[in-house]
Amino acid sequence: MEQTKKGLSGIKIFWIVFGSILGLLFIWLILTVNSEIKAENKLIAMRDHILDTEEVDMNITSKGEYAKIEKVMKEYYQEYLGYYDDVNENDYIAIYNILTPEFLSYKKEDLAKLLKGLTSYQETFNQGIDGMIKLLDEDEMEHRFIDADIDYYHLDFYKELMILESDVDTLASWQDYKKENDEKMPYIKGMIEILVNHPDEWYIEDETLYIIDSTLLEEYNTYYHLAFDDVSSSEEVESNFM
Repeated sequence: MEQTKKGLSGIKIFWIVFGSILGLLFIWLILTVNSEIKAENKLIAMRDHILDTEEVDMNITSKGEYAKIEKVMKEYYQEYLGYYDDVNENDYIAIYNILTPEFLSYKKEDLAKLLKGLTSYQETFNQGIDGMIKLLDEDEMEHRFIDADIDYYHLDFYKELMILESDVDTLASWQDYKKENDEKMPYIKGMIEILVNHPDEWYIEDETLYIIDSTLLEEYNTYYHLAFDDVSSSEEVESNFM
């Protein structure tokens, strides 16, 4: 009878220990899941902040595998925004906006340099567009995941973080803009050539460009309208001609 009581007591202790272990495992699982949710929400908030502000803080504040993901994400957007700046600073609109009344008044001698540098501007623009197009490719994003040696357990979240529904439309828009810039840059070149080749046929007065020769004026205006008549109102294009 005494041995039976000892046996029952041992079984009871076993279940108590087993139950305690299960309880601890459950608590650990809950804490782990909550920690992962917080870490993932933190990275999503970081991504959204980068997209809203177009600024990247390269300070890494996540831990463990999430620190690797944060590093990849921030390096990705830092590179993307670098290409984005190259595009905005070297497209046909940016080149035209160099031709301010102040530039034409006090840096007239630099027009020839600007004309000569158009090929370089266009090359930098194209490199920027091509860079963004490459970064928007899903295979490129997965390569970065692999290169960072991130645990494959996090691959689904990584894709959710990095691959946006809008990427397909963004990719198409950059491809279209590359074609548009190739078409419009010759018109900007034509405008600058008129100013370079006929320095005595134009002047600046009251911050406005006046072209004396009517034929040249018509030609200049034609180039301008070919370049900008279909540009959206959101683009910053300064009208510097008369």
